[in-house]
Amino acid sequence: MNKLMNDMFDDRTIIISGELSRNTSTAAISQLLLLNATDPDAEIKLYIDSATGSLPAGFAICDAINCIKPEVSTWAIGAVGSAATLVLCSGSIGKRYMLPGSYVVLRQPDHDEGLDGEPVTPTTADHRKWSDEMVRLLVAKTGQDSDTIARDLRNHLRLSTTDAAPYGIVDQVMAGGKYAPQGN
Repeated sequence: MNKLMNDMFDDRTIIISGELSRNTSTAAISQLLLLNATDPDAEIKLYIDSATGSLPAGFAICDAINCIKPEVSTWAIGAVGSAATLVLCSGSIGKRYMLPGSYVVLRQPDHDEGLDGEPVTPTTADHRKWSDEMVRLLVAKTGQDSDTIARDLRNHLRLSTTDAAPYGIVDQVMAGGKYAPQGN
């Protein structure tokens, strides 16, 4: 396993899988910062397969992506939802990808989702602020208006590979190592 992790690090690849928790966020941010320090000019690939998670953890990864010098390509490799959608669309413009079997669900994290077993639950006011910030970031990254984003988050909009690029969550769908037609 250590060889695999070393090979992935050498290839500048990070994987987020499962719940996007504080621990997952800390690991991803640590790798982003280390890869930035190792070679600030080489691209980083961030693969995401996470349908659930904590908004603060997602915000932290987005902030790290925006604070480092290397371009970060993001890749949806399975189900991407909740806070992980923010991470996916925070990749470098033109380098946000989706594999053919993946999909994105726009939805707000549940009130107690992704708390890492902590006894403290965010207040309703805190959760509302986080939700508003999620809308703001998705508007900035997708080009959609805030009413559309808020409605789609409430309705748990599921975006297939043919829907995600026109919506602005990703830029391209990849198939067999090549760009797949978008139908637009």
